[in-house]
Amino acid sequence: MLALAPDAAGAQAARKLSTPGRWPTLNATSDALWGECQGSGQQPYLVGVDLRTAEYASKCSCPSRKFPCKHALALLLLRAAAQGTWTEQPPPGTLQSWLDGRAARAEAPPTLRSEKPADPAAKAKREAARAGKITRGLEELHLWLQDLVREGLGAARSRSYREWDAQAARLVDAQAPGAARLVRQIPGELTDETGEALLTHLGKLSLLCEGWANRDALSDAERLQLLTALGQPLDTAALLAGEGKQERWRVMGMQTEQDGKLNTRRTWLRRESDGRVGMLLEFAPLSGGFPPRLPFFACGLLDVRSVPTLHSQRVLLGASAPIWEPAAKIVPLSASIPELYAAYARALALDPWLERIGFEIGPVWVRPDPPEVQDAGGFALTLSSSDPYRLLARSRGQPMHLFGEWDGKVFKSLAVVARAAP
Repeated sequence: MLALAPDAAGAQAARKLSTPGRWPTLNATSDALWGECQGSGQQPYLVGVDLRTAEYASKCSCPSRKFPCKHALALLLLRAAAQGTWTEQPPPGTLQSWLDGRAARAEAPPTLRSEKPADPAAKAKREAARAGKITRGLEELHLWLQDLVREGLGAARSRSYREWDAQAARLVDAQAPGAARLVRQIPGELTDETGEALLTHLGKLSLLCEGWANRDALSDAERLQLLTALGQPLDTAALLAGEGKQERWRVMGMQTEQDGKLNTRRTWLRRESDGRVGMLLEFAPLSGGFPPRLPFFACGLLDVRSVPTLHSQRVLLGASAPIWEPAAKIVPLSASIPELYAAYARALALDPWLERIGFEIGPVWVRPDPPEVQDAGGFALTLSSSDPYRLLARSRGQPMHLFGEWDGKVFKSLAVVARAAP
């Protein structure tokens, strides 16, 4: 249930509300759950959840713009834990109208649309207008970068956040949201006194500008990689066209985070035949929710399609339904920390805008202070600050195999694959 929460704050708030004392009314029918949750106002919030479809749907009278809201999540948690006194009263009129409307839309035949052939001239005009906007935005960005370097990187620390945000907003207007996100990350690089981190980051932005100016000379894979870095959407229909091939893949981990006005979910998959790692990337508005996530550590036959860039880490799922194996034992893969460095270097050589890779390391020992893991060769890797004591408790002092994300600086552990023998 908590995996449906739009963010960590929503999940925490739902836990606090999942106590029977906050709910004067709790009802469950074959079609829906509904109840009243007492908030700070005089009138309780009316909450309903539709149980008739696999797709999650809820309705609440609260003013929250998150979906699902904390009240709907709390209602689900109460039902799952069998807490509170539940009756079988029919929903009140507003909720029943909502349920009837959903049922009517589900049963209605699809609207027949006349298939009009696309106008090639209009399409070319739209693409030319979009390319013109991106060109003007990146030309302005390149001049801005040159001014930044000319006045000295040390002077960048004196700039206000408003200046970085203003430049990022101009890039969003120029339909280059990927470049805008890189600009918003600049203040985080200013803490390095040497200036190396900032110079590297500005180099990525400059390379975006130069790559776009020379896009006609790039190969198809290079051009697609450039467009992805600029934040242009993929043509998923074209990439998923044709017959797919189902192979055995295992779900290794998942990470959800907020990125501007979107929630981003990364699901990491590992192909069982050769250990190749793929990243399934999904986006959802802050007020919306993701589709049901793939079962953690499950293995099955999946139709996985690679996005044809030079570093083809990102993948898409085809239309074929996964066929999950009920009890497929996971076999940990052994890899040292130098092997992780080498894999990241190879990926970075192919994709200079690479943000992270998924990788399994082990056997490694956890060292909490400073937070790091160490392999048998004595090489150490910095852990994210939230990991060390949780992992130390899981390891019981023994070596482990970990799967996680490496961004070149910090390893974020997503799963304990196995504990090794002492």
